[in-house]
Amino acid sequence: MRLSSVARLGLVLAISVSLSSIAHADVVGRLKIKVLNAESEKPLSGAKIILTDSAGVRTPLTVTTGADGTALTPPLENRAWKLSTSVGEFQKDTQSVTVVADATTEVEILLEPLKEKTIKITAVRDRIRSGDASSAKSLSSEMIQKFPLTAGNRQSLTKAIRAVPGFAEDSVNQVHPRGEHAATSIYLNGFLLPGAFQGRAGQFLAPDALQTIDVITGGFAPEYGSETAAALNLTLRSGTLVPFRTLTVTGGGFGTGETSFTAGGQLGAEKKKLGYLVNYTGRTTDNAIEAPQPDKQTRHNGQTSQTLFANFDYELSAAEKLSFTVNSAPARTQIANRTGLGARFEPVGQGFGYGGLKNASSGLASQDTLGQDIYQNDNNGFGTLQYRKQLNAKTTAVVTYGSSESRQDLLNNTAGNGATISSSSLAADSSIEFHPTIKRTYNQSQLQANLTVNEGKHTYKFGGIFSDQRGNESYQIVPGSQTALNALHELDARLVAPGGNMVGDDYIVGGATATPTLRVKRKGYYGAAYAQDTFKASEKLTINYGLRLDTYNSQQNVDGAAGASLTATDLSPRVNLAYNVAPKTIARASYNQLFSQPPLAQGGLIGEAVKPQRVKMIETSLERQLPQNQTIKLAAYRKWFHDQLDTAILIPGTQIGVFSTVNISRGSFANGLELSYDKTPKGGVGLGSFFTWANAINKLIDGEEAYSDHDQLNTLSGGLTYGLKNGSNVALSAYYGSGAFSSPIVNPEDEDATVDGGKRQARAEINFRYSTGGKLLPNGFLADLSVENLLDSRAVMNFNSPFTGTRFQQGRRVMLSLTRKF
Repeated sequence: MRLSSVARLGLVLAISVSLSSIAHADVVGRLKIKVLNAESEKPLSGAKIILTDSAGVRTPLTVTTGADGTALTPPLENRAWKLSTSVGEFQKDTQSVTVVADATTEVEILLEPLKEKTIKITAVRDRIRSGDASSAKSLSSEMIQKFPLTAGNRQSLTKAIRAVPGFAEDSVNQVHPRGEHAATSIYLNGFLLPGAFQGRAGQFLAPDALQTIDVITGGFAPEYGSETAAALNLTLRSGTLVPFRTLTVTGGGFGTGETSFTAGGQLGAEKKKLGYLVNYTGRTTDNAIEAPQPDKQTRHNGQTSQTLFANFDYELSAAEKLSFTVNSAPARTQIANRTGLGARFEPVGQGFGYGGLKNASSGLASQDTLGQDIYQNDNNGFGTLQYRKQLNAKTTAVVTYGSSESRQDLLNNTAGNGATISSSSLAADSSIEFHPTIKRTYNQSQLQANLTVNEGKHTYKFGGIFSDQRGNESYQIVPGSQTALNALHELDARLVAPGGNMVGDDYIVGGATATPTLRVKRKGYYGAAYAQDTFKASEKLTINYGLRLDTYNSQQNVDGAAGASLTATDLSPRVNLAYNVAPKTIARASYNQLFSQPPLAQGGLIGEAVKPQRVKMIETSLERQLPQNQTIKLAAYRKWFHDQLDTAILIPGTQIGVFSTVNISRGSFANGLELSYDKTPKGGVGLGSFFTWANAINKLIDGEEAYSDHDQLNTLSGGLTYGLKNGSNVALSAYYGSGAFSSPIVNPEDEDATVDGGKRQARAEINFRYSTGGKLLPNGFLADLSVENLLDSRAVMNFNSPFTGTRFQQGRRVMLSLTRKF
């Protein structure tokens, strides 16, 4: 018997609610606080601990220690909390503690007797996540605001996470974590967002809407799945106790203008509060994505994009909370035209003709001269509804439902783009490769529910997820030359006019023949269940272990005919360890088996069923907290891939961003060594810095082309910031990549024809920011001067890459922002 998608969702919902035994990644954890007499180390009962939220969202709450001197807090958001502890004839203690998501963090507080008449030194904040067995880095909203990570585009989440070791940036708004193409899961307040973000030219969620970004790259607990190159655990900003409104207006180079408005607050009585946070960002620019030449970067390269976001929280009771989130992110982006390259590129092609392989001497006009007008429309929208209930002092349950729609349309207004062609009227070659009309729509409904049980030294979680997926696509790709027709016919004969004949190497189409529209329908589902335990085995050792069961199904229908289909299921064990080898020093080790579902519609190969990727991964790391709020971490990992997922442009060599995912059938692996350092200034005053370095490869086991196209040997990022007491701040950030495998300047038709000896092309970027404090300008205004790519580097990022075509680094962009809080 087959169930409809609605029936399947209903069945899973009923099972989830009735069993209350399903969970997923969360953004809350607990503190187990032990208060001792510093002189005798005996437990102190009746100690009162006041916890104050650093984000100003929740009212202070109080817990009291029992006879054993311990107190367990209710679930708290994973951010810093101020703990003020007092009892009887003892000195008061104040310290800051960071809550670790999905874990119970133990905190020991030693109180000095008053009779000792000593001065108690307030403990420093624990910054090394001692109860966390995963390999992760946390980016706060304050860090993103201070460092110029997003200097040229405040909508860009990918620019922000370049501060995490192991992320190599490409030239189309994506980053590649630890040797994989993308495959990054995004969790929003614990809910796994439905996918389909691949191939977007615009952004989908602005950093302005986020409180913290936990970037997990290894040591995955069984609760993390779906796509497992990395996991972004995002904590949304919520309405604060003191309402606020912030408006920022920005203008700058390349005709760039940005507007951002954020408002938040709380309404209602103490125990029945409605919290709200709304954010809008809008952006226009003449230079949206890295262009196919280092100059004239505004030639048909504009973009208009918006993100609209709202998050509402309502306290049904002291133990119940309802949250609603909605987001929409439309964007319209021009596909940058080739205008031609200088004489330096004559051995490899100056960007004329099909694929840009011809030189100016060929007599062919450029895409820009011919008036090519291809553009991409994106629109990603999603909504989630979450119900959270604390069943008792030790147990919390969550049920979340969400849905999304993702659209990606590639359209064009180029002159002469009619669908009727004949070989006799086609030029032998032309810089206009195709007249595309491509539409992709992806819909997904998804259900999750949570149960977390804190029992002594154990934090148990049992979980599952079910998502119902649908996709509709249509492709009409009209060739602009005989060369383009031949390439399209070789790619997929269903995309070209039928009835043609092969004459030598040419596919010859008769007179007045219409190019067909190929229609693809997709459907499928993804489901998972897991069980895990985070076990505080001793004062020094924390073990996270468990199993995850994943299943994936995809079915394709091409022009009414059944296409390929598959169902894959896998059971994955995972073990992650954290051990306190010395005070403020944590060693971690993990073994993970991982299952990554491929994109069903956005980025899927036409009519093909792409296999899920399976990975075996081991990792070790050592992290130490140093004086003056400093931390340093060294990590090493190795991955073995089976059916590795790789993504390239549907039509290789073009700039058209229609991506398709395929499996690399040959074995492959990735390994890397990472170093990171952070220094946080106390109270935002003084010197702060960060530095990351990753040395990594992504390599095929055999074959001549031994590396993936996005492989980059060395990646570095870093930053310096200095804050003054008046709130003003000056900062620099830098990013360096030693060159992707697809960056060498080589003629694909003659590998002996190269520029710079065919070596990889390194790229470097330095950003600058100066922000005023609230006391420097009248009426509460704040100003921000940002410079993206301060040194105006325009290095080659890719050259004739099957993934991105030819791209050059964007030039210097100066931005001035004015912000008013009211």
